Amino acid sequence: MTSANTVRHVACIMDGNGRWAANRGLERIHGHLASMPALEAVVDAALAEGVPWLTLFAFSTENWSRPAGEVGFLMGALANRIIDNSLSRFHAKGVRVRMLGAMEGHVSDDLVAKIRHAEEITRGNAELNLTMAVGYGGRRDLVHAARALAAAGIPPDDITPEVFAAHLQDPDLPDVDLLIRSGGEQRLSDFLLWHCAHAELVFLDVLWPDFRAEHFRHALEVHRRRRLGDVAAPRAAAGGGAVVPKVITLPGVMALHLTGGLLGTVRGTMRAAATHLGAAPPPPGPPPPPGPPR
Repeated sequence: MTSANTVRHVACIMDGNGRWAANRGLERIHGHLASMPALEAVVDAALAEGVPWLTLFAFSTENWSRPAGEVGFLMGALANRIIDNSLSRFHAKGVRVRMLGAMEGHVSDDLVAKIRHAEEITRGNAELNLTMAVGYGGRRDLVHAARALAAAGIPPDDITPEVFAAHLQDPDLPDVDLLIRSGGEQRLSDFLLWHCAHAELVFLDVLWPDFRAEHFRHALEVHRRRRLGDVAAPRAAAGGGAVVPKVITLPGVMALHLTGGLLGTVRGTMRAAATHLGAAPPPPGPPPPPGPPR
């Protein structure tokens, strides 16, 4: 658990590119192109604020069903632009580039090789761990962990939160302290479901192409002040007006129950599978911890 003034991991759902373009009478790809300054701004802001982990939700598993031209642009021209234009700058600043998700089968082998090369040459950097979630889904990540546990033959009663987390797609990825979503929508969209169990959620109306360091810093300030029990009036944003985020905190007790329920479901599924295959199911695990007194 981080201290009141420390944010170890910030995750961003980069939403609003299409609406930004539509508001200007442009095609959606122009919104994606306009998002590049926002991506660079949030990386620079994380570096300036000393945040060691930043995860950006660039493309979900559901996004593969978008029009082929848009997907091809995102996975081709835009991805190549990020790697070709930003990689050297990120590398010089000590940013380690990491990818999370499943791209194989959806993008060219050349692009996959280029991404893996970017991961390799930045592997030793330690100023910021920048994870790009591409072709990622939170439920798929949980299924991946359940399959890995089953393949490893781990008895259901030995599955703890720590053991489960070690079998996710990226076991090094820490829990999220603060999740920021641009674009005004108020949902997780299947993003880092396990890691956001204790995260504070900040929703901003600004569309992603207009997102800048000021928005990032304000979300951090809101998070830190709420942790200290001192919520001040919203500060003015760059360019005028006030940044008024919508903040939702998942209570710790609720998060505990959600985690316990998820592990219980995994254990139950593995017992059912063992029974179906003719093996003796393991004995039931210990009862869940009691809830808070009413």
